[in-house]
This record gives sequence, C-alpha cells and structure tokens, in this order.
Amino acid sequence: SGGMGDVYRAVDLSLERTVALKVLAERHSQSADIRARFKREAHAAARLSTHPHVVTVFDVGEHEGRPFIVMEYLEGGSVHDRIRSASVAPARAIEWLRQAAAGLDAAHAEGIVHRDVKPANLLLDDDDRVHVTDFGIASAAGFDTLTLPGTVLGTAGYLSPEQARGESASAASDRYALGVVAFELLTGRRPYAAETPVTEAFAHLNAPIPSATQTSPALPRGVDAVFERALAKDPHVRPAS
Repeated sequence: SGGMGDVYRAVDLSLERTVALKVLAERHSQSADIRARFKREAHAAARLSTHPHVVTVFDVGEHEGRPFIVMEYLEGGSVHDRIRSASVAPARAIEWLRQAAAGLDAAHAEGIVHRDVKPANLLLDDDDRVHVTDFGIASAAGFDTLTLPGTVLGTAGYLSPEQARGESASAASDRYALGVVAFELLTGRRPYAAETPVTEAFAHLNAPIPSATQTSPALPRGVDAVFERALAKDPHVRPAS
C-alpha cells in the first residue's frame, strides 16, 4: 500500500494476464484536486510506457469515483527488496543504474520529473532488468515528503537538497536521487544514513559529500570524483543527463 493509494495484484480477464492495479485511496478521492493530479500522473506514466525501462501502463480509469491505473506486474520485486536481502555485485549495480538512468532520461525528455527516485521505485522483471515506476505519484497528492506521516522513512534518504529546502524538484533532483541510490548500491549504505529522517534530510543540505571509497575500499579511486558531481548541492554542478 502506497501513501496515495492501494496497490493490488489483479487479473485482467480479457487478456488473462496478471497486472498491478493502483487505486487512489478513498480519503483522497474526495478531493477534486488530488483526483485531477492522480489522473495527470497516470497519463504521464502512460506516455512513457513504451520505454523499455519504465513500467508499462495498460489502462487508466475510474471506479465508483476512485481513479485507478492498471500497470504491468513485475515478478522480480524491487531493487529495495534485493539490497535488503543481499549485497549486490558492482557489475549488476552498474547495469541497474544504467537502466534506471535511461528510463529517467526518457521521462525528462518528455518534461516529466519523477520526484521520488529510490530503490523501492525501481522494479525488476524476470530477467533482472529495471523498470522505473511511480512517476511523480508522491507529489501528485500535493504531499511534502517530510510531512506526510508514514512515508518519510526511506524517502528522506534520497531527497535532493533543493527538495529538502521545500523548492520544487527538477530533472537534476532526480539525477541526485539516482546518485544516492548508486552510492547505496556500491557501498551498502546511504551517504547520509541517520537516526531520523529529519536529520538525514538536513544532511543532504549541509553535510559534506562522504567518500565512497572510504566506506568501501575495494571501489576504484575515480568513484569519489563521480559522486562529487552526482551529489553536488548545486543542481548545475550535477551531470546534465
């Protein structure tokens, strides 16, 4: 169950395939504004659906006043599930990051900002390929990541400095978040992992960028220079794609 809606595993009877069904939560479907945003996000996701590293959206509709999105169901769980159960080989991590980056670049080319890139939103298929999901869904409800109860954990860890300041997210914010995911995949921990989400969010604003090679001495030296750019506080210093 997500913050905005409930996700079910369902069967599409006409095509006899298993799908993921995301329904806008009852408490939000009263708000015309949130309903409109949810639909807008659904259409944005559908527009990106043809990309091999974005979750495919099959249908968008409304049932008893509650909007829903029908998406492909992926068997492999998420990158989040995988890093919780075991450490990831660097070669596989690089491949996942390359695929996630391709999906995000495609979204940015369409003017769509994800706003909530994290391992839980990187889903895997049977062949271990990444499909990015939940484009802008968190923001679709108009929620600030840090104030919505129950959704803070895990997300503050990937929050760009500008989002932590309450400014709007840009493509560069997504690239920052992917940089945080990269740091975690390669070192086994988030760069600013902290006791509380608020402390972690503030670290994105103020703390110096940690050295990945100090955390994981097996990594090649050049990795630190990459993270200096990827996790730069200033969005303009970050890579352009």
